[in-house]
Amino acid sequence: LTIDTTGAYTGTGLITATAGAMTTGILVSLTSTTGLTSGSLLRMTTSTAGAVATNGICSIRATGAYTSTSNAGLLDVEATATTAGTVCRIAASAAGQTTATLLQVIASGYTIGYTGVVAEITGVGTTGAGTVLRVASTQTTAGQGVLVDCNGITTGGIGVSISHTTSVIGARTSILRNTSTGTDTG
Repeated sequence: LTIDTTGAYTGTGLITATAGAMTTGILVSLTSTTGLTSGSLLRMTTSTAGAVATNGICSIRATGAYTSTSNAGLLDVEATATTAGTVCRIAASAAGQTTATLLQVIASGYTIGYTGVVAEITGVGTTGAGTVLRVASTQTTAGQGVLVDCNGITTGGIGVSISHTTSVIGARTSILRNTSTGTDTG
């Protein structure tokens, strides 16, 4: 299937799939039955001639009272047979980037009394020398590796909380460790 248009397209979609009152099943399915070594099952490309002001190149929206009882989310990415590599990758390779943001998570519209979690990372529960979260800061003159801004805290809040309550810490183990090698003059 090849769809080609010329000129400035302003319609609502070259391909539109609509299911009224769909509660189960899959509306659009793209499947590769053999090992995919190159190429893509779905690729979205936009021209660099104009700026994207709204909606984004890939736009996912939920209307009405959205509820995810199993935390599947509007975007659900899962690799069930990953042996190596990266499950989700976000990269910007342009050399002229000065103020771009690669990943932005905004929780807006939450009311007073919100007790949820805006972003959560859960590591594997196994032995080994794995790292749950790694921040590799490569600034050479200025900037921060990690910046925590807590200007909204007034009473009872905590800027950074590290908790360990379920087991005994063994030898050569630390809750917080700062390591610096070489000669520091800062």
